[in-house]
Amino acid sequence: NLVRSLVQVAAPVVPQVVTYVNETDTLNLDCSKVVTVTTAALAFPNPYSWLSPVGSTISSSITASLSSINRTDAGNYTCVTALDTNVNGVTNVTGSTLVVVYYPPTVLSPQPTVYMAQGRSIQLNCTFDGLPAPAVTWTYPNGSVISSWPRFTIQTTSTSSSLTITSLVGGGDNGTYDCTASNFRGMSSNTVQLFVQVPPDPPSNLMVTSVGNSSISLSWTNGSNGFSPFSNVVISYEVDRYPQDDTRSQTFPMGTSATLVGLYPYSNYTIRVRLTNDVGFTSNPTNITTTTLSLRPMAPTITSVVAVNSTQLTIMWISPSINSTTTAPVTSWTVLYSCYSPWNPSSCPSGSITSSSPSSPITGLKKGSSYTFVVFGVNSGGGGDVSLPATNQTLLDPPSIILGLDAAVMTTTSVLLTWSPPSDNGGQNISYYIIQYGILDGSNLINNTNTTTMATQTQILLSGLTENSWYLFFVAASNGYAVGMTSSQIKLLVGYPIKPANVVASGITDTYVNITWQLQSPAGFIDYFILSYRQESSQTWTI
Repeated sequence: NLVRSLVQVAAPVVPQVVTYVNETDTLNLDCSKVVTVTTAALAFPNPYSWLSPVGSTISSSITASLSSINRTDAGNYTCVTALDTNVNGVTNVTGSTLVVVYYPPTVLSPQPTVYMAQGRSIQLNCTFDGLPAPAVTWTYPNGSVISSWPRFTIQTTSTSSSLTITSLVGGGDNGTYDCTASNFRGMSSNTVQLFVQVPPDPPSNLMVTSVGNSSISLSWTNGSNGFSPFSNVVISYEVDRYPQDDTRSQTFPMGTSATLVGLYPYSNYTIRVRLTNDVGFTSNPTNITTTTLSLRPMAPTITSVVAVNSTQLTIMWISPSINSTTTAPVTSWTVLYSCYSPWNPSSCPSGSITSSSPSSPITGLKKGSSYTFVVFGVNSGGGGDVSLPATNQTLLDPPSIILGLDAAVMTTTSVLLTWSPPSDNGGQNISYYIIQYGILDGSNLINNTNTTTMATQTQILLSGLTENSWYLFFVAASNGYAVGMTSSQIKLLVGYPIKPANVVASGITDTYVNITWQLQSPAGFIDYFILSYRQESSQTWTI
């Protein structure tokens, strides 16, 4: 029993062995390197076996070989040796080696892109593995290797590295940062893209698209957002009627156009457009200056519409009071008019005229027609309110002269006068005709002129005249407003002609005779003569 105990206690004790191998190389293992025994103590001819780190048998001999070793193959490999103790039978003696696989670094960047506002601090991180433990360097966007720089701090462990940057500078610290890990097996790098957020750039192409009396519409092109999403648009403005430091603003959703409202009319504005994001708003924006439109003029008051003649009316009005701080002076006046002619509605058109003063003659109108007028002023703000209407009528003209007057003796004491209507009724229908006539003594009327009227007929039978007397006739037309010029006069002998005297036959031949006679006064206007003759032996007259 004592001997058995001594044999068990004296079993070999082998320290752990470390084996180094490069990834993709072949790993060679040998039990003699990890277990020391004499050949006599072996229990079997081949008592060896190799176990992997997970306990699986990889070899049943004193050596083992693994080709294309991988980093995942690292760990404790165990050699198990069976010994014969000659006392208690077979016992196993084990020995192991720690296999260390060297492999090149691999760098990971869990945050390939990061954003941070200027002036703040940021920590850029990269993780890596590799054996032996790699050395790590960080490279600035311009390619310089970062070392002991102000504002830059590097902290590295066996598996990670961080680069802390304080007081970020917009523009300067922007760019791609490179994290590189290296050992004797190789090198690996990865990048982190840093965007230092700054306020947006000023907008460009700022312009005024439209102007009202209380609004201004603008458009622009947005600049860079400074690597931070736009928030909104702030439009600030100053108006000349207030102190320079009295700056107001209106805020709008993000876009490329906006309309300022609630502004003062007829005022000069200086406008700035600022874009905002989470970092701040645009600095040093471009100014633009414009003037809101004036209020339109209030309605004037028409004071009179005067009829000058048959084709002209003159209109006069009073300008409304104007607040010079909100309303521009009137630059012109517009007079609108409509026409109604009871005599010829279709030929009475409407119209308009422009005047620079508060009165104007309106010419070229229709005679005897009614015109209604309104007036409004125009300034830089546009056409103003319209006045109350005013109405007046152009004057009438006398009718034109009667044409085509004719007279015919009907009996020894009556005459039929006929005529044509005047070519121009003077702007109103003919209401009646005036017929004037009287007996002539030579070229003078010996009696007062007789006057009679006729409604609208263009003929009249005058009776009760003095037989065998010379009469003078003339006619004029009236339109109720005035009497036109009298017609050309007609001289006519009233009654039948007196028989001719001194009838004489002469120049007598076998087939020809010449007859002459004399008219007796008053003969009047002879239309024709009737000559009758017969043979003495015949009672039949030839006319």
